Amino acid sequence: MSQDVFAARLARLNSAHDQLKEEQVIAAQAERGFFPEWVHNLGYPGSMLLAGVIGLLTVLMSRYVVFHLNGVPGADADADLTMLIDGALAAVIAFVLRTALKMESKEHLACKAAGIWIGLTGMHNLVHAYPTIWENAFSPEWVEYTTELTEPKSFYVAGMSFVIGDSSGSNEDAGDLAGQPQEIKINRP
Repeated sequence: MSQDVFAARLARLNSAHDQLKEEQVIAAQAERGFFPEWVHNLGYPGSMLLAGVIGLLTVLMSRYVVFHLNGVPGADADADLTMLIDGALAAVIAFVLRTALKMESKEHLACKAAGIWIGLTGMHNLVHAYPTIWENAFSPEWVEYTTELTEPKSFYVAGMSFVIGDSSGSNEDAGDLAGQPQEIKINRP
């Protein structure tokens, strides 16, 4: 009789275990959702890309705020100080967005910092490429100031434009320029 009681108890435990296992499988499928696993795996690299874009957008926001507070910088404005103010304000905006978007890891911070650096040194290229859009967002005077101060297709660091390629827009002389050093334009008074 004790063997029958033991076998019945073992059968009850096995059925409870099977039921728990089935519930866990259903819960795991519900948590995973309708998307396959490879879609979920894209989330982390996608969040890195998003962090870089957020860094770029914080530079845009900081320049927009500074422009509407101070207007167009004067001709005697210090390029280093302007870049420092833009970068500091962009970092503050990125810090505020850090908690809101739950991008608090060191990797996300590095991607945002890279986005801020690219925005600080290269946003003027968009102004050269699309001046009418920027005139609507800022002003024609700001666009004129930016295009006169910088060169297209360049990085702008500490008042100097480092031209990346042929800034004239034609590639006819690309073969002639292959062995020559790139042009550096200093935009200080």
